[in-house]
This record gives sequence, C-alpha cells and structure tokens, in this order.
Amino acid sequence: MKKFITLTFSILLFSFTSAQKNKAYVSPQGLTHAMTAQEKELKKSYHSALKATAPPSGSIRNIAEWEPMESVIISYNGSFGIPYSMIAAISQYVNLTILVANASEETSVRNLLSNNNVNLNNCSFIHHDVNSWWSRDYSPWFVAVDNQNVSVIDFNYNRPRPQDDAVPGVIANTLSMPYYKMNLEQTGGNYMTDGYGIAASTDLVYSENSVSTTQIATRMNDYLGIGTYHVRPDPLDDYIKHIDCWGKFLDVDKVMIAQVPASDYRYADFEAAAQFFATHNCSYGYPYEVVRVQEANKNSSQVTPYTNSLILNGKVFVPLTGSSYDSQAIASYQTAMPGYEIIGVHAGNASWYNTDALHCRTHGIADREMLFIKHYPVYGTIQTTNPVPINVEVYSYAGRNLQAGYPVLKYKTNNSAYHTVQMAETSTQHYMATIPVQNGLNEISYYIEATDSSGKSASNPIMGINDPFIFHTDSGTSAIDDIEKTQPVKIYPNPSNGIFNLETNLVEAQNIDIEVRTISGNLIYQQNRFVNANKDVISINLNKISSGIYFVNIKTKAGNQSIKLVVR
Repeated sequence: MKKFITLTFSILLFSFTSAQKNKAYVSPQGLTHAMTAQEKELKKSYHSALKATAPPSGSIRNIAEWEPMESVIISYNGSFGIPYSMIAAISQYVNLTILVANASEETSVRNLLSNNNVNLNNCSFIHHDVNSWWSRDYSPWFVAVDNQNVSVIDFNYNRPRPQDDAVPGVIANTLSMPYYKMNLEQTGGNYMTDGYGIAASTDLVYSENSVSTTQIATRMNDYLGIGTYHVRPDPLDDYIKHIDCWGKFLDVDKVMIAQVPASDYRYADFEAAAQFFATHNCSYGYPYEVVRVQEANKNSSQVTPYTNSLILNGKVFVPLTGSSYDSQAIASYQTAMPGYEIIGVHAGNASWYNTDALHCRTHGIADREMLFIKHYPVYGTIQTTNPVPINVEVYSYAGRNLQAGYPVLKYKTNNSAYHTVQMAETSTQHYMATIPVQNGLNEISYYIEATDSSGKSASNPIMGINDPFIFHTDSGTSAIDDIEKTQPVKIYPNPSNGIFNLETNLVEAQNIDIEVRTISGNLIYQQNRFVNANKDVISINLNKISSGIYFVNIKTKAGNQSIKLVVR
C-alpha cells in the first residue's frame, strides 16, 4: 500500500523571497554549496592529493540508489544539513554513519541526537573533519565486482575542499572495503545510475574535465561498468548544474523529470529533457516511463526542489517547502512508486533551495550483504502458443546459499490470483521457470522473489507485487513475434494525458494501420495513415479517454506491433 507521512518540526513552513530562492545555503563554517570567490580562484591550481588507481578487475555493476542500503552518510559541520526529525526517522530502521571532527565533537553530537529522539544504537561515528555537509557530492560511489565484492569508487571532487575529497577513502578504510580511485572530476549531485549499466549527468562533467568525451566514457565504463552514459544539457539555468535538481531515476525503467509552467523561459529545455528519456530505451530494452513533477516558474518565490529526494530501503524522503505544489509532488511519487512509503520532509531550520535540498546532504552505503536478482523482463505483446520462459540470475553478495524453494516466480493472468512457481537452476546462479500458455489476449503480471539462508529477501522489480512487470500474450500465432526489436515503432510521451506521438522508422514509405484498444480489447480509435521511409512522426489526440492502460496496435508490411500506452 502507498503511504504518505509528513515529518513535523518546530518550524514547518518558511516564507521564501525571490532573493532567497536562488541563494546557496551557508553552512556554519561559512561555505556555500556553490564555490566562494576564494574557492574559484583556488580551484585554478587545485589538484586532488589522491592518486588514481587501476580500475577493478572483473565485471562491474554500479549500485543504484533504490537498492538495499546498510547505512546513510551524514556530516556534522557545526550542525546538520537535514532536520533532526528526519535523522530520527531514518535511525529507526537503518544505520547512520556520521562524520564528526573528533571524540569531543562526537560527545556533543551524541547529546544533540539523544535530545532529538535519535536512536543512538543505530549510529556509527567516524572521526574526520569535513569541510562541508554536502555528503552526496563527495561521498563514494559503490560497485559490485563480479557480483560479490562491494567496493568503493572515488573521484576528484569538483570543489577545492581536501577534507571532503578524502571522505571516500576514509569510508573505505573504516569499513575495510576495496578502494579504487578514477582520475575524473565529478560530483554526486550530478550523477545517477540504474544499476544495469546506464548513468546520466549534465554536461558539467564535460566542462570540468580537460579530456575528451570518449575518454570520459571510457573511464566511466572501466571503473563503474557504465556502458551507456547520457550526458545532457542542463535546463535548470542556475549555478549548480546538478542533474538531481531536475531529474531522478526512480527505477531501471522510470525517470522523474521536473516540469515548469509554459510561461517559464526554460519550458522548452525541460520538455526536451523529458522527451529525450521518453524516446530512449532503458536497460530493459524499451523507452523510459517519464514521470513529471510540477515545479514553480523561475521567477516565482516558491521553492520546489522535488527531484532532490532520497530513496532509502522502501521509503522516499521528499523535500517540502510549503509551496502550493507540495501536494502534487507527493502525488507524483505515490503514483510512480507504488509500495513505497512517501515521507514529506519540511526543512525546519536547515532550509531547502531549488539547488540544494535533502538529496545533496545524504548518501547511502550499499548493503555489502545484499541479495541481488538480475532480470531482463518480458514486455510488449508476444504472439505465442508456447509457454513463456522467465530467466533470472540471483547473487548473494554475502556468499550465502538460497533457502530451499527459492527463487520463485509469481504471476497472474488478468485479474486472477497470483500463482507461485519454484524456479529451476539451469546453471550456477541462473534460474528459469515458465508461464503456461494463455488462450486469447491476456495481460500477464509477474515478479520474482528470493530469500537466502540468513532470511535476507529480495524482489525484482524491487516493490514486487506492488509494481510487477506486465506483458501481454496473444495466442493467435505460433511464434514469438517481438516486433519492437525488428521494426521500431515508438510512442511518446508514455505515460501521457492521451495526447502522444507515434514515431515510425520504416525502410520504405507505405500505408500503416493504427488502432487503439482498451485492455479488454474494445476498439476506441482507428486510422489508416501514409508514412514516409525512415523517421516519420504522427500526432494522436485522445485527451478525452479515461485514465488507464491501452494498447496501440500498428500494422505495417513487416508485421504487427503492439505497445502499451499508459494514460493518466
């Protein structure tokens, strides 16, 4: 069930002026999220004291934010950049790794936390005097090497702040984790990954590194296993140029992109960002589901940093500011992330900004004993009279065996109850089960579960029954005909409000048949349309249809294709 909680503080809402809106927060030590004038000058000659190492040897998987985390890094810098109520909420279910200067400061911080209802049993302290509290930007990234050893990847922090820059090595040393350093200037707020080899940043990564784009891509692949690196223009038009200020991967196939009013001069840039992901495939092989979250006009006094949120072990902490858009933001997360607990967080005396909110000031440490299920889902409509195979790989990063009877495939047809099938091991850590033949046109929902010998469990997709994979079967022919791979026809945006584009890329000009049907098969739209060879785009307006799932069926000379359309 979707849940929404608002954390309440002694100071809940703030009246933000236009001047405050673009102001970078000043920490107690005098540093801002933006570089000071002195730092800008220092950066011209600043070089990280940390030397690059050779990359990891073996297969490398960069771990995503929504995967299991064993702890959350926060930094004390005269105070915390997040409210105590949020710290207390996190401490009830996951460990906190807290950076403090020394033993004396640890004692003071313990007293502060105790007085604010923080569970000290779930707090670990590391003595390291940081320059600032923006732990997202300078903390390590985590990779799984050969799907077993969770390791630290360090980078050159893009601020001349040596104590912050040293944090990844301090974390690796404290936790006895393998440590690798790549020679690339980066920052955590300008990076997101899907856990399957795709990552995204703004072009800040290009402007801050004096090497070629090819060299950057090579280093991202060598150290992080990133095969596809989307480097995009920044629509925010502010000093920070961090992707977390306007975009966020919510899952392997979902991305949230901020949306500004049409009157905003940046409107076209934000729409271009959304369209980019709507027309590019996720790691599963089909276009991203693009989720929009409404934010205020650039000239508004309202602060709306909604993509600057934290996904943490089944919960999402969303920054709220008292803006009129707060409730819409919560609704966007609830719709996009069924099964997660959505927690709205007012800043209290910490202050949120459009360029700096709670994601900037927190960073998860990947669970070194996680159970990882790797699976590429079946999607679209397949025409078959044969059982549908479901293949998965299951890895225990702790090296444990699975409990007897696992993994299992759980599936249902249309609105029936879920069936459970034990998956058979086909080779080491590889498993397979089949979904039986279904007569007629059917919607199949499924997910996979596994549990290891210690009782640690995992699902794929991560929310399991709350957000299963869905595909459709049609027993009209005897062969699986995944036209999406051989005859590319795309629709975008998807989800939409019923107004969408159908893009074809055919080898020859021809007439095609287009129809839209409900999930029960009722025809609601039909046309025969001539399209040109290569790329052609058809705009379709069905804005009066009800919210729900539909199927856009396209018939070409090469065959038939069916694409699921989500209307909201």
